[in-house]
Amino acid sequence: MNRHMASPQICEMGCAALGMFALRKPENCRVIMENGGALMALQAMKSHPAELHVQKQGCMLLRNLVARNPDFTALILDMGAEVLIQQARATHQDCGDLAKAALRDLGCKVVLQELWTGQKGGISR
Repeated sequence: MNRHMASPQICEMGCAALGMFALRKPENCRVIMENGGALMALQAMKSHPAELHVQKQGCMLLRNLVARNPDFTALILDMGAEVLIQQARATHQDCGDLAKAALRDLGCKVVLQELWTGQKGGISR
């Protein structure tokens, strides 16, 4: 991905591939972190702030990296993840849920709004 950082499509697909490798696989997350995967994702997000899919896949990768490996949280936050995720959330409405999930799993302050409480009457038949 470093060689093709100027291509939003490669950045998107690179983040998506790493995100899938990281999903529920702590050992894969360790390898991704050791080889600079989180830093590459953040660089992709920084290089392509207007590209919705780069932002979404970057958020997903960062979330997957810390979901089962909370030890990586401080490292990823030190790389500037919170600011980039907040920017993605502010810029792209469709990135909201993924950005909030990434921020939540990184231990950042995020306001979660309960849209439905299950009250106001029963189910009618």
